[in-house]
Amino acid sequence: MTTLASLDLSLYHRILYAPHPEWLTRAMIFVTRPENFFLGIGVAVFFLLLWGGGRGRFLVLSAAIGVAISDPFASRILKGIFQRPRPCHGELPSHLPLGCSDSWSFPSSHSVNIFCEATIVSLLYPRAAPGAYLFASLVGYSRIYLGVHYPFDVLGGALIGLLVGAGVVSLLGRIPGIGSWRTEESRR
Repeated sequence: MTTLASLDLSLYHRILYAPHPEWLTRAMIFVTRPENFFLGIGVAVFFLLLWGGGRGRFLVLSAAIGVAISDPFASRILKGIFQRPRPCHGELPSHLPLGCSDSWSFPSSHSVNIFCEATIVSLLYPRAAPGAYLFASLVGYSRIYLGVHYPFDVLGGALIGLLVGAGVVSLLGRIPGIGSWRTEESRR
């Protein structure tokens, strides 16, 4: 086993077999489920579209395109290329409160998607960057804590998400009319 693979497995076991208080396990399950945030996201989109100005509308567009790219890219393309088995297939069921998916492990799609979104938010609203990246890190950590991903699945997913998010903002910002919110704000 290579040094990196050994480190990855060691970190995974340290997190998975550390004490898991019930309240923290419930919190990690809550954070890892995207459906728990649909209402909040819907409200944020509503307010950004109505009162967010050009930057708010650009954020909504970038976020929608970001997930439309990052999710299939991670889930359908990269997982098929790497075909890394999930670590949870060999662990004790008592340490796997969510069970284990049959999909491949690398990269963590949760990490790709949430870091893509955190990057988009951070580039458009820099003061929100610490909160956006803290939440993204918590989601990523929850995937290891719940036993469904190795740490390097999450780190690789985070890096891919950062690149996709930055790419989306950069490319959309160059399209005439779409990226014009920056010019509008600089005139105020």
